[in-house]
Amino acid sequence: MNHRTKKIITYIVALVVIISALVPVTKHFIHLGSVEFTDNATVCQQIVPVNSRVRGYISKIYFKEFEHVKKGDTLVIIDDSEMKLQVAQARADYQNALAGREVADRSVGVASANVAVTAASISEAEVVMNLAITDYERYKSLLEKGAVTRQQFDAAKTDMEAKKARYEMLARQRSATSSVVAETRQRIAQNEAGIELAKARLETAELNLSYCVIVAPCDGYTSRKEIQEGQLVQPGQTMLDIVDSSDVWVTANYKETQLKHIAPGSNVSIKVDAIPGVDFKGEVESISMATGASLSIIPQDNSSGNFVKVRQRIPVRISFSSDNKPENMKLLRAGMNVECEIKY
Repeated sequence: MNHRTKKIITYIVALVVIISALVPVTKHFIHLGSVEFTDNATVCQQIVPVNSRVRGYISKIYFKEFEHVKKGDTLVIIDDSEMKLQVAQARADYQNALAGREVADRSVGVASANVAVTAASISEAEVVMNLAITDYERYKSLLEKGAVTRQQFDAAKTDMEAKKARYEMLARQRSATSSVVAETRQRIAQNEAGIELAKARLETAELNLSYCVIVAPCDGYTSRKEIQEGQLVQPGQTMLDIVDSSDVWVTANYKETQLKHIAPGSNVSIKVDAIPGVDFKGEVESISMATGASLSIIPQDNSSGNFVKVRQRIPVRISFSSDNKPENMKLLRAGMNVECEIKY
């Protein structure tokens, strides 16, 4: 083999090696066919924070890091001694309010009976008074005729005035007793409001007592355990996070120039970097009505005078289809990088 032949063979081998190296690189960056590709995509899951709703010391922790929990499982117990005392106090206030209503009801009954007795006495006094007035008029006529003495007339007049005064006294007494009944009824209405207030406080105390047991809001996996038994927690403080395992999707950020061929219902091929060799199937569920920059905390202001045209990206929500194997779906984790190809 001469030198020229060896040189040609060397060039051919080098060319084959270069082509073999360029093929996968080119395949990664150039996607032929009716597809829209992006590697700006991640696996997403709901991350639910579990917060304390009351103030207290942690009595017991029942979860471990990164373990699976079911909805309703007990995660943390807060010392409830103080809450039980508040419930007992609220219950006593509620019973006291109920007892006050019973006393008021009895007072109304007694006052109503007194009004009835006074009304009967008034009827009797009215009859006696009318009789005394009739006698007075009779004695007055007889006095003018000289048939009775002045002393007899004065006695009849005094008796009439006494009967009249007693009638007026009983009438005023009935008015006062009626006022007592009305006042007592108003106190009953006020007591009813007090009962509702005491009942609400009791229910609030019982609700706060139930908050001492913190349970899982959904099925999922726990986060890192950053709390310890005996630690004082405040209302609103995060105990842990739970990654909801019931819903998994992909958020792919496509360029605005790629949206022409993307629509809800389009089939998607998904490859996860952490799970090589597995091709997940998905479907476009929805497309955001705003760019990622518009939804950021500090959106760009194009009117500031330093505008630079940048190709925007639109979030696209992609759901996994039911054709995927359950054992492969269990391997997905929130935040994993994925590559998506939407076919059109």
